[in-house]
Amino acid sequence: MTSLKVAALTLAAVLAAGCSSASTTSPALTATSSAPSTPTASTTRVPMQTAAGGEFLSPSGNISCEVDYHRAGLTQVYCQTITPAQSVTMNVTGGYQACRGQQCLGNPATGVPTLAYGTETGAGPFRCESASIGVTCIAGGKGFRISTSGITPVRA
Repeated sequence: MTSLKVAALTLAAVLAAGCSSASTTSPALTATSSAPSTPTASTTRVPMQTAAGGEFLSPSGNISCEVDYHRAGLTQVYCQTITPAQSVTMNVTGGYQACRGQQCLGNPATGVPTLAYGTETGAGPFRCESASIGVTCIAGGKGFRISTSGITPVRA
């Protein structure tokens, strides 16, 4: 079995655990008020669908993100929230552009895996962590957090 198939099966197994109902006692789904503000070494790392990136949803389903590292000609992170309608695009140095309003939204792919709270993923220089307070993505030591409260800058 190729390493890509093994990675894909591992990702599917890990993410399937994060897709179970909120009534489970799985630690990956238990949110705490002390959630880190930036991805840290203590979070569980989940591989992307490919070495060049992939997509994920937050457990709430309100946040969707796509990480691209030299994938289909793109090198960026793109995240959006449905409510409120907003999106953010980040480059490899952690610089980002925010957009607000319905015109800023795209359509997430179907069958996108859920990134459980307390886990992180990424490709290349990009790291994104899912927490009950939102999704935080960094590159080059800085980046953003996207949540229902808006898009705010963060530093690693």
